[in-house]
Amino acid sequence: MSTQKGDLIFKPYFVQRGVGPNLLNWAYACDENWDAFYSNITSNNDGVVISDTAGVEKFSIEVRWNMEDFGYIFISADNGGEFYQLPAAGEKKELNLNFELAKSRVYRNRRRIEKHKSGGWIPSYEVMSFVHLSEELFSDAERFKSNNDKCAELSQKCLLYAMHASEKIELEKAKYEISKNKVRKDFFIGCDARGFYQMDPELFLDLFTKQFNYATITYYQISGNYRDFEAIEGDLQFATRDVVYNELKKNNITVEGRPLYWPYKTVTPDWMRNKTYDQLLKYIEKHTREVVSHYGDGMYAWEIVNESHDWANETQLTPEQITNITKLACEVAKDTNPKVHRLINNCCPYAEYVQLKKWGDLDAKYPQRTPIKFMQDLVDNDVDFTISGQQMYFPYRDLSDIIIHVERYEKFGRPVQLTEVGASSGPNKASIDNGSLEISVEPYIWRRNWDQELQADWLEELYTIAYSKPWIEAVNWYDFVDPHSWIKNGGLLESPKGEKKAAYDRLLKLQQSLGLK
Repeated sequence: MSTQKGDLIFKPYFVQRGVGPNLLNWAYACDENWDAFYSNITSNNDGVVISDTAGVEKFSIEVRWNMEDFGYIFISADNGGEFYQLPAAGEKKELNLNFELAKSRVYRNRRRIEKHKSGGWIPSYEVMSFVHLSEELFSDAERFKSNNDKCAELSQKCLLYAMHASEKIELEKAKYEISKNKVRKDFFIGCDARGFYQMDPELFLDLFTKQFNYATITYYQISGNYRDFEAIEGDLQFATRDVVYNELKKNNITVEGRPLYWPYKTVTPDWMRNKTYDQLLKYIEKHTREVVSHYGDGMYAWEIVNESHDWANETQLTPEQITNITKLACEVAKDTNPKVHRLINNCCPYAEYVQLKKWGDLDAKYPQRTPIKFMQDLVDNDVDFTISGQQMYFPYRDLSDIIIHVERYEKFGRPVQLTEVGASSGPNKASIDNGSLEISVEPYIWRRNWDQELQADWLEELYTIAYSKPWIEAVNWYDFVDPHSWIKNGGLLESPKGEKKAAYDRLLKLQQSLGLK
């Protein structure tokens, strides 16, 4: 049944110097809780248009906008925190997109400053200089609302300073909290340990153990990294993983196993893909008990499910069935070893896939959930997990968006891990020669084109903010060594020969400055 009303049009005014692109050719909408939902929103150079929000009364729009001197990045427009509503059927309402983006970020910065000041933080002169510039330019833009071109030009300048202010607010507040609190010796700085098989094991252990106190080992049924764990149903290949597990434990590294269930296309064998729901339940019960019991108390945690918020769904289960499988696996894991933590790992933090109606490459058959809605469903259904996990590969979002999103997990009352984080160090001669990562001709995404130092900047700033939050217990970088990283050139080492990138050294220096080394 259609819920279509009038057209709400966000008209862009392209005042950027460069040739663009300046606005992505698709956008999406979120509700008042910042959860993406499917709508009929469209985006092109003529405007962002929405007229059917499937019954959601108040909403924001999320657009990728070229903010020159900051980045070609996703930014929210939420009417200054009041959100938008559709006009009545048959009516059209046009808004200046530039102004709406600026207004929304200026108002958000006001709210964040007040929130942080309530905890004793006083913003510095530097922070307030950016804030005041954005506020003054916003006031100027408001005065010229009847002149769309002039309003847009002033709004774009306002947005630039407001975006920089947002990140400075969060970083400065994080450093304030760190200065107040005791050293967090129990904070986990981790990484996946597959590099053990991608380079000389002794060199790996030397470089890895100097940096990390936490490691994850993968147990994909089919693996492109080392021996398949369960290519044939029931034939579990522990030996390869046990070697690296034992070496990590010898070096006092806390270890997590992952995942017990991940129905993604590249790791799902046909024998699993073709199971019925009832057959999957029986398999999950048997598999969980056997895998968890193999290591006893040796594992700190098991990742129960990975990316199961209706995104990685080769087994094509309904949302309710996914919740039930997760609940069963948690119950069996707890019964097998109650001392081992049970972690839920989520990807795609902003859930753009909901607008795209995709399960990876598959068309989604059922209404989709954002990671936060999935976690809320788990809580509502008494699923007994103990750690909330969220991946945060560079998400085409600024640092303020990142931490505000992660703060939403605090309400679940479990420790939070940033389970997989990463950013590229940009193209190098090898990636250009082999075509895996070439020099981009689009506007840069964040601050400037990716290079080793920018990768190190992003790492340092994200880790600093995360460390300042007592409810975040871990940040895990993915991956250790190029060219085997999920993010192209996203490793901390340039190659299996062990050449350290700037990010490797920067992370070590950050730990030393925090008193962790």
